[in-house]
Amino acid sequence: MNVLSRRHPASPALSDSELTHLAQSALTWNCELFPSGVRASAAAGWLTLSGEVLWNYQRRDAAECMRYLPGLVGVSNDITLRPACPAGARLKDAP
Repeated sequence: MNVLSRRHPASPALSDSELTHLAQSALTWNCELFPSGVRASAAAGWLTLSGEVLWNYQRRDAAECMRYLPGLVGVSNDITLRPACPAGARLKDAP
């Protein structure tokens, strides 16, 4: 779990539902992410990102685009990487 903590001194206090809505909007505007692949939820100003992406840069980008949301206390990045091969798949023997 990666954690990003940053408090903006002049940030207005937002409710958790407002922060969640802003985070979901930021995720939909990020063209590197699949809109349904990452979800955000907030509790006491702390944002938790969850879901699956294909590449690690997408995971980092999701957390980075949250950095400047007003009222954000921190981000827990619980996004996982989708395996490239399905579980139980094996490579065939080369001829």
